[in-house]
Amino acid sequence: MPALLKILLEIVVWAAVLGVVGWVMRRWYLASEDRKDLVWRWAISAVVLGFLAFLVGPMVGRGGYVGAFIGIPLTAVGGLVLAILWVGPLTGAAGSIISNIFDGGRTEAEREPLFSMVEARRKRGRYAEAADLMRQQLEEFPTHFRGQMVLAEILAIDLHDLDRAASVIEELVLQENHPPRNVAFALTQLADWHLKFARDVPEARACFERILARFPGTAEAHKAEQRLARLAGTETLLARPAVRLEPPVADPHLGVRAQPVPRPVTGPDPDEQLTALIAQLETFPHDNQAREELAMLYAGPFQRPDLAIQQLEQLIDQPHAPEGHVARWANRIADIYLALPNGEAEARRVLEALIARNPEAAGASAATRRLTTLAFEARKAKAGRTVRLGPQAANHPPTGEEEEEGYIPS
Repeated sequence: MPALLKILLEIVVWAAVLGVVGWVMRRWYLASEDRKDLVWRWAISAVVLGFLAFLVGPMVGRGGYVGAFIGIPLTAVGGLVLAILWVGPLTGAAGSIISNIFDGGRTEAEREPLFSMVEARRKRGRYAEAADLMRQQLEEFPTHFRGQMVLAEILAIDLHDLDRAASVIEELVLQENHPPRNVAFALTQLADWHLKFARDVPEARACFERILARFPGTAEAHKAEQRLARLAGTETLLARPAVRLEPPVADPHLGVRAQPVPRPVTGPDPDEQLTALIAQLETFPHDNQAREELAMLYAGPFQRPDLAIQQLEQLIDQPHAPEGHVARWANRIADIYLALPNGEAEARRVLEALIARNPEAAGASAATRRLTTLAFEARKAKAGRTVRLGPQAANHPPTGEEEEEGYIPS
């Protein structure tokens, strides 16, 4: 082999070895918990290895008295020094590798503000200190969502400073790293504080309208629409004067009356309820609570199950409806069908559609269980339908339609 080629090959081999050693040392350095100590070990090891390679090695290689009685003992001393330096760390590294197999390693948890110290001050009533400490933590974590919400909560609830709390929420909303649900949650929380502490319905409405404008066509916007629809009722309640509740007074002659005095039975008028609900839905067509109450009104006092089912189906078909609400509406449709003659098949169809909508949802599991008892529910509903009693029933045999409706002669 030519000498030049041999030299080039040695250079390549040494470059590869040094590259691998350098990469290992770099990874080792970055993963070390005490980097200064590691550098000192490397430096002492380099001195010992250089001493052994350049002084002791040639001495042992020459043999004789010097090699036997000086070179070999010096080699042993150098090995002992290296052992003292590296046996402990290498043993710990080997044990760590084995333990990582079982406990998943020493992955460092993500750093976050010291909430425990803040909450400790809040529990002692030192709210100003808690707010100052939370601000200090946010200097290190300026966009931490929970940290900013905790600071706003301390200001609004504990220190009764709604303006500064609103400033914290405003700064949070302007940050770009928060997902839509977090921003919507922050604005909703601010709206609730405006209602609770300032009785300020316009400011609360402005918060919900910001959610609609920023996240149109999303689940967050759907929830904001529901809250906007109920604000009119909240405003009416807040405008009412405070009413002093008087305790009920017992009848002083209750035990000596021949006949008890009947209490007047009062309740909401169905026609007035119907008018109010229709007016509410004309103004806020996305008010789920009003539409559900209207459906129950149709199914109950007005005996119009077809209109009730229509309203509930409209609720189910809307986009971004919560799965839990969809399950409740579907089960109410099933209840309405079971109250009708031969309604079991339709009730089964509604529950099967609920299961097909999202088989993994909790409502689908409940619907699957209900399907197994649906026949029993249908028989129970049929037995509980209208019963005709009276002396005229003895001379009036039931027709086929009446038997189907559940009429029982006396």
